[in-house]
Amino acid sequence: MRTRSGAGRAFVMAGLALLLALLWPAPTAGQAAESLTVNLAARTRPATHVGEGFLYGISQDASLPANQFLQPLGVNAFRGAGHASRGWIGDNYTFGTGARADITEAITQARHLSGAQYQVILSDVYGADGGQPSNTMWPCDGGSCANYVSFLDSVVGALQASGLKFAYDVWNEPDISVFWARGMNSAQYFQMWDTGVREIRRIAPGATIVGPSVAITPQQSPSEWQTWLAHVKGAGTLPNEISNHLEGDGDDPVTVAPAINADFSSNGIAPIALSANEFGPRDQQTAGQSAWYLARLAQSRYANAMRGNWVCCETPNLTGLLTQSGSTWLATGIWWTFRSYADLTGSLVSTSGQVGSTAISAAEDSSARRAVAIVGDDGSFTGAASVTFGGLSSVSFLANNGSIHVTVDRIPDQAPLSAPQVVLSRNMSTSSGSFTVPLTFQAAHDAFAIYLTRP
Repeated sequence: MRTRSGAGRAFVMAGLALLLALLWPAPTAGQAAESLTVNLAARTRPATHVGEGFLYGISQDASLPANQFLQPLGVNAFRGAGHASRGWIGDNYTFGTGARADITEAITQARHLSGAQYQVILSDVYGADGGQPSNTMWPCDGGSCANYVSFLDSVVGALQASGLKFAYDVWNEPDISVFWARGMNSAQYFQMWDTGVREIRRIAPGATIVGPSVAITPQQSPSEWQTWLAHVKGAGTLPNEISNHLEGDGDDPVTVAPAINADFSSNGIAPIALSANEFGPRDQQTAGQSAWYLARLAQSRYANAMRGNWVCCETPNLTGLLTQSGSTWLATGIWWTFRSYADLTGSLVSTSGQVGSTAISAAEDSSARRAVAIVGDDGSFTGAASVTFGGLSSVSFLANNGSIHVTVDRIPDQAPLSAPQVVLSRNMSTSSGSFTVPLTFQAAHDAFAIYLTRP
């Protein structure tokens, strides 16, 4: 995530990244060509654009970024509500101007992002964002949760009074001491958690409650995760969405989500929606690696996902999708990657998933009369690759006189980037039932979007 100082989080995540890098070696340039496949005849499920979400990254008044950068992405999830002030802590643990400013920000942004789930980070509104003073009074200190209940009543009550629909993230990254100093899974943590869930349910019946928003995947700390699951099940305080962060090198949504679901089953817990409410490591802020994450999120079982923010927090750069030149904000290769991913509409189709370190997802849409694939690499692959599209007879709406038009956009990892580079545009024959589209990763961190349309 992000803190006002950043030092604690950066140190922890740097160590985690080093450990995972040793366990997950990156691919090297010059390796064999990677052959990917798409089966257009095998529809899997609706395309829902998991990953088109953001942690902060827009201005407090929602005036920036301009709509030209937001609307094409189809933003469907957002996480924020803090950092406009020092929050409840800065107001001396009363409902003062700071917390009210955070609430105004959340309401303004939620209205602007009307199609998105807005997750309110209650701990940020409290002021526990990593920049809190050393003498902070944490919820339920000394065994008393009275002030914490007052906080929840004031903040959640004011947000509910707006008439807008909010999701409530109880506490961010309690497994990192800079955000929760009383220890993950301590008696005080569970007192805070249970009190929070029950009070939110009382004030906002039917609202979506999110947690535990841990910094690492549950499988990287299994004992901690199993203790948490057992407690919240027994206490009747399971949230409506289970959240975790995917910000370590090698965190693959396609493997993490099923593992969490398996843990539900083994603990006798009915399925719960999953939220990767921060994704993307600090050292993987590139077009190609963003495409890898989006391709994997599309095939995961996460309900939504928000791109992490390593700049923090009110900077209106969409968590790094935009770059600034003077007073003007401009698109980057990462923005174009997210823009291309938004074109995966209709139904997802079966693909080869990940081959080597390169991932692909694809969708076909008869109403839009197109099929689209996105390709990205998790490392620094360069050289030749290919995508073979099969099942062409099932997408007859794309064919004309035995051909389908293929356009390949190369999205270099550049900032700014005015548009992708069209590296292939031609009709390809459907006579054999399949065809192969060549790709060349000209530079590390290239991303690709492949469009199949009617000639």
